Amino acid sequence: MARPERAILFAPPGSSLPAAALFGLHNVERTALALLRLGVRELVVTGDPAAAARVVHLLAAGRCRAAELRPVPVERLAAWLDGDEAALVVRTDYWFDRRLLARFAEETEGALATVVAVDFHRDALAAQDGAPRVLGWHSSAHDVGPGEGVSRAGHGLRAPDGVLVGVARVGASFARALEDAPPEARSLENALTLIARREPVATHSVAELWQAVRSDPAVQQGDVALARRKLLAAAVGVSDGVVARHLNQPLSRRITERLLSRDVSRWQISLFSFAATLTAGLSFAMGHATTGGLVAQFASVIDGVDGEVARVRYQDSPFGGVYDALLDRIGDAALIGGMTLYAWLMGAGNSAVALGFAAVAGSSLSMLVKEKYGTQFARRWAEERDGRWRWLLLGRDGRLFLTLVAGLTGYVEAVLAYLALGTHVHAGVRIFRIRSEARSQA
Repeated sequence: MARPERAILFAPPGSSLPAAALFGLHNVERTALALLRLGVRELVVTGDPAAAARVVHLLAAGRCRAAELRPVPVERLAAWLDGDEAALVVRTDYWFDRRLLARFAEETEGALATVVAVDFHRDALAAQDGAPRVLGWHSSAHDVGPGEGVSRAGHGLRAPDGVLVGVARVGASFARALEDAPPEARSLENALTLIARREPVATHSVAELWQAVRSDPAVQQGDVALARRKLLAAAVGVSDGVVARHLNQPLSRRITERLLSRDVSRWQISLFSFAATLTAGLSFAMGHATTGGLVAQFASVIDGVDGEVARVRYQDSPFGGVYDALLDRIGDAALIGGMTLYAWLMGAGNSAVALGFAAVAGSSLSMLVKEKYGTQFARRWAEERDGRWRWLLLGRDGRLFLTLVAGLTGYVEAVLAYLALGTHVHAGVRIFRIRSEARSQA
């Protein structure tokens, strides 16, 4: 078995832990939990002795107490890294979207040189006042881009090319650079500048959200408030459909923000969404189509709240995904069953029953194809691969929205027919693309 990766939590001189946590978890706790999700089991805390001691105390008393925490003075860090593979180093005074850390760790694995995460967006230079800048090696007026080398990093640089995000993959040269600097100047940016004089330092462009949280009390609250807003924005699901992104999320994020200040668990939200879906199906079965459509759309919004709360609180888990998926499938079947009974009572006859059975099978098939793809190919099905099919509203959020349309217009049988045909055709297109991918790999 491969040895789990280790990571370094670097506490810069003068850094402090914000008095206000981000929805119950400090930014360094979120960073540690994200690293643990990546398979890291040994967290080395180094940097300023006082700041590092505060970080160790916070992590040891919170949800990261199961991790192996090891305080290592800067003077001993080189011996710990010497001869070992490169390790991730992350600043403790920043908040990061967990997807930023996951993508950086994956795409820099096995790197032979020091790699540093850089935000090359122009708005980052204006928005991230507390973060150091990066200047690259270039002889022309063109900007430095991803993969280019770093010549200097720090504050006060003229015409910088990007913003240092606070994440890097380093080797023993990083520890030696830290040790060579005086204690008050032992920072990530100074170490990178020293390394760049001796060996190449590559850059990795980030697209995800992050926020520097400064120690100055006059600006710290503003940084924390920005981090809270970015955390909510980053909590949305990566596989959300068109309706979820453009219609549900503005509502679900407001509900999520209010629920996060209350003692509400993810499983309770899942059960509430499930109960709302059953209520929608019952409303259709009793002849109240408008009520059924409205309640179904409300259940779709709450389903988004479920995932957002879980991601913000780090309560998402493999079992939670299975639990949520099973409730969704049962709720979908009950909802389509109610719509089928409504259409049959409205005079559609046996055709409504046939369409209902086909719609139930198609909605389950949509999930089954993606899950089997993830099992066989060991990666998630990217929703972008569906192309224009994403706009046909055949995902779960789209199907619940079509239920709303059916309830408001009364065209329940037509919606059942669309779902019965569209879900099966969509599944067939996915299977064809998977088959093409399997052939190309073979």
